[in-house]
Amino acid sequence: MASEKGELVLDRISSEALREATGRDWDGWLATLDDAGASGWNHKEIVAYLAREHAEDTSSWWRQSITVGFEQARGLRVVGETAGTGFQVGVQRTVAATVTKVWDLITSRPDLWLGEGASVAFAEGERYELPGATGEIRIVKPGDRLRMTWQPEGWPAPATLQFTLAETGSGKTALQAHLEKLPDGDAREAMRTRWREALERIVAAADAR
Repeated sequence: MASEKGELVLDRISSEALREATGRDWDGWLATLDDAGASGWNHKEIVAYLAREHAEDTSSWWRQSITVGFEQARGLRVVGETAGTGFQVGVQRTVAATVTKVWDLITSRPDLWLGEGASVAFAEGERYELPGATGEIRIVKPGDRLRMTWQPEGWPAPATLQFTLAETGSGKTALQAHLEKLPDGDAREAMRTRWREALERIVAAADAR
């Protein structure tokens, strides 16, 4: 199985963002896990190792991201499809604003990422309808994560969309949009482009404030 390290670095989390948040870039973390023998461990064992040996350098969110990155780089996980969640994709950008400001931006300006004129009540259990898509708000944790279903017209079932925010230091925020339960590989590539552009709009709006 081919290594997918390049895709993870370019499309989800850059080495720069990882180094800024944890003190090591992808090469550093891959070497650390290789030296520890992580290629022979399952996902939970790798996360547990990071929590035990590198708790001061990593939050739970970063441990999960580092573990998935390692699994993909070493051919232990197929990028884009996982057991139980179908096809998935994630994109991330570093925003030059605090977590509080980024959270306020994504909840007060849903038009930036859901489309022009979008109006959504960000409360658990609330449903929303937009031109071309519907969904339901599932989890709202201010300053941490926003989880919702997302079903464009023509999709047989809803995908799950989650925004995750994490402090990276120096007043910046790592903002990730992650979608799972996508119907197929074509939808995955379309959503990669769509949400990459959405995050760019959020970054631009934060810069303009």
